[in-house]
Amino acid sequence: MLFRNVGDDAIAIPQPSHAWLSGQLLRAWGNEVFTPAAPFEEVCLGAELHDIGWLSWESAPTLNPETGRPHSFQELGAAVHTGLWTDGVRRALAFGRYPALLVSLHADTIYGSFFDFAKASPEDAALVRRFLEDQHRFQRACIGALSADPRYATALSPQAVERNRLLVATVDRMSLEIGWGLTGDARIPNVPTAGEARTELRLRSPSGDPADLVADPWPFAADRIEVVCEGRRLRGRFTDEAAMRHALDDAEPVTIVTGLRRPRP
Repeated sequence: MLFRNVGDDAIAIPQPSHAWLSGQLLRAWGNEVFTPAAPFEEVCLGAELHDIGWLSWESAPTLNPETGRPHSFQELGAAVHTGLWTDGVRRALAFGRYPALLVSLHADTIYGSFFDFAKASPEDAALVRRFLEDQHRFQRACIGALSADPRYATALSPQAVERNRLLVATVDRMSLEIGWGLTGDARIPNVPTAGEARTELRLRSPSGDPADLVADPWPFAADRIEVVCEGRRLRGRFTDEAAMRHALDDAEPVTIVTGLRRPRP
């Protein structure tokens, strides 16, 4: 779960809804500078499914007593987090091997970005290392199995797999910034363009309105796109987990629509 603060309240956005937004961004991706995803459907589906492991947790979120709100995705311990990711890869495999491969690869992105091995307890660090070793074995097995399918002849090279991992990482980060309610600017590194080139993408709100964003350089086919996700307006803070869950179940649904446009010359 992630949160967009609105005064004293927060719009709570489930991880699968955030992932849906990521898929919308990737489906609009591609122009003369930014190569579209390939294989298109599989990579877009991988982006849409990257947080599918959160489905069960989101139906009964746990309370963070320090914030009085449900735990955000960055606040859960390694034992819970690795279990969610393991479950997510297993669920994604029901859709297809290439999407599941990308969900597994996204775990490398997440733990490389948000997990500090130096500050973690020895037990948590060892747990995450074992989890990543398991995922790397799965990734190798998945690539080996897919290599017999001619559809994936050009999609399994180390360069192609890494490019698709970075694409999912890019739209995931963009979606997080959109969900959090960007009113300033954010820099997103290692965004793949054509071939093996990388660039930094700047996402900003010229007027301070999180519903009106500019991306520079512009990565989409159309000059303007619109993406949507859904959250719930959670009012107040809680000391009781059951009360928090009840309030979240009864909370007002909020549709978050965000426009992204090409920068003006």
